[in-house]
Amino acid sequence: MVNEEDLVNRIVKIKSLREECFKYLESSNQGMLTRQLIYSIAKLTSEKMGPVKLAEISQDVFSISDKSKQDTIRLTIEKSLLKCGMVEKLKYAPNDVRYILTGYRFQKTKKIESFRGDSSDPVGEVFEIPRTSWPIPDDYFILRAKKEGHVEALKKLHSDYDSGHVQKGTYEILSHKLNDNLGRLTKKITTKYNDLDELVGK
Repeated sequence: MVNEEDLVNRIVKIKSLREECFKYLESSNQGMLTRQLIYSIAKLTSEKMGPVKLAEISQDVFSISDKSKQDTIRLTIEKSLLKCGMVEKLKYAPNDVRYILTGYRFQKTKKIESFRGDSSDPVGEVFEIPRTSWPIPDDYFILRAKKEGHVEALKKLHSDYDSGHVQKGTYEILSHKLNDNLGRLTKKITTKYNDLDELVGK
């Protein structure tokens, strides 16, 4: 139901939240169960790269996953985070229900009433769940590391050539090969992870 592309979309898109829902993210409510659940779902999703079960959330938040704790979490999510559109509930099977955040960056919005109809205006800065809890695919980090490795290798090659440590023929062959590989890596990142790279790769 949730694939890598879906996870990346949840990261790059900014989710609008009504004022009464934005409170669940604010640091003044750090001890609230709702805020703990948001951060727990984010962390567990990042580790699993997919939606998480009540038992997993309960174990993370309460260090126990008995039915009463799971019921508390389920009711809290349904009465607040689901209604606010911050969490999505996914049914994989009759007895397999999982949860995932709808976004990792949130914009508080204020309802504006006028004779033209109701609208909403953004309020303040965009709030981000800590990036250490973002479900970023390993493949992206591998591609970024390879790209940066090629950039550094080219710099070293140019430096060695300028200082006379590499012959012209060897320099041209290696430079051509490294630039080709760098071009392919850059294209792959741009094609597959462009929005994510613009957000976290610069």
